[in-house]
Amino acid sequence: MRARSPLAGAVALGTTALPVHAHAGAPNACAPPPVSSLIVNVRDKGAKGDGRTDDATAIQAAIDEVAGTKGTVLIPDGIYLVETTGSARLKLKSDMTLKLSEGAVLRALPNDAAKYAVLTISGVANVWVIGGTLEGDRDKHRGKSGEWGMGIRIDDGAKHITINGLTSKKMWGDGFYVQEAEDVRFCRVTADSNRRQGLSIIAANGLLVLDSVFKNTHGTRPSAGIDFEPNKEWQKISNVRIEGSKFFDNAGAGILVAGKKARITKVQMTRNSFKGNRPFVVENAPGIAASICCNRQTSKQIETSGGFNAYAEPVEIVALQDDCAETGFVLDRGNTKKKKKKRAN
Repeated sequence: MRARSPLAGAVALGTTALPVHAHAGAPNACAPPPVSSLIVNVRDKGAKGDGRTDDATAIQAAIDEVAGTKGTVLIPDGIYLVETTGSARLKLKSDMTLKLSEGAVLRALPNDAAKYAVLTISGVANVWVIGGTLEGDRDKHRGKSGEWGMGIRIDDGAKHITINGLTSKKMWGDGFYVQEAEDVRFCRVTADSNRRQGLSIIAANGLLVLDSVFKNTHGTRPSAGIDFEPNKEWQKISNVRIEGSKFFDNAGAGILVAGKKARITKVQMTRNSFKGNRPFVVENAPGIAASICCNRQTSKQIETSGGFNAYAEPVEIVALQDDCAETGFVLDRGNTKKKKKKRAN
């Protein structure tokens, strides 16, 4: 059964062309990595990939050798245990590519830290991370506090960062985290079974999410697939494009836009699919709804014919959003709190 008009709380994939108000400042594709003859295999630096050895030191040695050369650090198939806190955590450098084979896993060693990162991309430029899997410790985490265990943390003025074909799963916090960064691109990434968010965007100028999957986020609020949530007044999010991506079975919204503390502008979200979670929640972000277009929500509905012997079979309902001006599926809670009137004496 297909509903041609948007349903309350639902959005869906339309067949119309991209909206004419697409923002020119947002990236539109993932840039290819640089071509260089320098390739450093982490096994040559002593990494074992046996699921028992702490390989962080060997991997960092390969990163340090390639840094600034436009070369590639290669991580072949295997399970590489890595420290994720303090000075031992993996820190990528400028002008390099980190390439993981399809069967390569960087697995966080269990810890009790409130915050950690499997990969840190901080204050650097021109970095590519391609393929493979990052796996957090949410099933074996030794602490109970905090919610900032990240798969990839991109921050402190990092720019021209591309993450392509990578899975980040089972993090104590977010699969991916972006704060104070410019020109960040996620293509064909997957965030799966992370505790807080699939992707958190705190402050960014120029960000792309293309053909990606955000699913099974649960554990601590808001548990969204993607969360736009600047924390301070001076932080801004602008020139963002989210297209062709899937948001499935997240405990919170598929995409949450929370603009209470700072400005969120020039965000385009189109041709995305939602199932098993609310599509969008938009708070205190005027103008965003007009750029949420041509999305799709799939849900199940039980049809009954009555009687004790009736058989009810789930029917899949697809809600299509065709009109960019229609915002019935968007919740804007920015003005819903009513101030209590003072009684006259």
